[in-house]
Amino acid sequence: MHMRAMVLEAFGGTLRLETRPVPEPGPGEVLVRVVACGAGLTLESIRLGHLGGSTPRILGHEYSGTIAALGVGVEGWQEGDAVTGSFYLFCGNCVMCASGRETLCLNNKGNIGAKIDGAFADYVVVPARNLVRIPTGVVLREAGIIADAVATPYHIARERARIIAGQRVAVIGAGGGVGIHMLQMAKAFGAFVIAVERDAAKLRRLQDVVPDALIDASESDWQTSLSQVAEGQLDVCIDFVGSPETTSKGLAALGRGGTFVIAGSMPYLRSDKNAVISVAPMYMVNKELSILGTRYATRAEIARSLELVCDGKIKPIIGAAFPLEQAEVAFEAIRQNQVFGRMLIDCTN
Repeated sequence: MHMRAMVLEAFGGTLRLETRPVPEPGPGEVLVRVVACGAGLTLESIRLGHLGGSTPRILGHEYSGTIAALGVGVEGWQEGDAVTGSFYLFCGNCVMCASGRETLCLNNKGNIGAKIDGAFADYVVVPARNLVRIPTGVVLREAGIIADAVATPYHIARERARIIAGQRVAVIGAGGGVGIHMLQMAKAFGAFVIAVERDAAKLRRLQDVVPDALIDASESDWQTSLSQVAEGQLDVCIDFVGSPETTSKGLAALGRGGTFVIAGSMPYLRSDKNAVISVAPMYMVNKELSILGTRYATRAEIARSLELVCDGKIKPIIGAAFPLEQAEVAFEAIRQNQVFGRMLIDCTN
């Protein structure tokens, strides 16, 4: 039995279609028949080798599908179950995993789609402990996107920024695949939400997502506009771009006691030279500011995010969808920042 797979032959290269044998699940693993797989900037980081792993490799980690086979020793699951899951290869046993912080696993072995083959294929093998059940009421093909692009904002809102109803919250890179869902999540937590975006087409479309205010980041002095819209008291600023400009201007716009959350950086900025955040210590002291990092989401947070979508609190926004064979076209669209919302690769076409 064979399957289609989009394979990255070498870091920095392009994806190409291959026919491969369907893999068999080992002990503690499951074989998932992939329905769809989301695609975002993390994949570009993997393609460039920034997240480690090895090649040749089948990429793709925002998977949703149904269990096709169980490995030896797998309990609590059965064939046909609708699943998505974490893409971190966490151990499940260290102090971080045991305390519910599996994204900080001390024995993390890497990522699905980087260290082991991913879901840009008809089938993928994943550890059973990674799985999260998809509830009835969630569209199956959208669940993988929810597991990343919605669950990450949930982790930020609940655990990192700890957004409180009535706070003023800005999202930099609001038109991107995660940023667009962060807007909705902050609104669900009761915040006054400000979208910051530099792409004119995305700015126009953001009006339909109903943020409370829009800031055009193509303007040179946009941090002043951001501070003014927040009436001088921007409580939380969440940066999905992570460039020297966005970090410096985002920090400058914060009000007293504000929190700046670093949610990522553009793949081409992954170097010590470009990634430095420069801020005067007394500026931090006098305004009592906080700078926080944030990293993905746990399985429990993925499950809660699926429930929020099921309850209608959050709506997954898919900007474009491509069949599996056109995954490289999707990659180019991601590299060119052309997509509003999240990209989806359909694996059943």
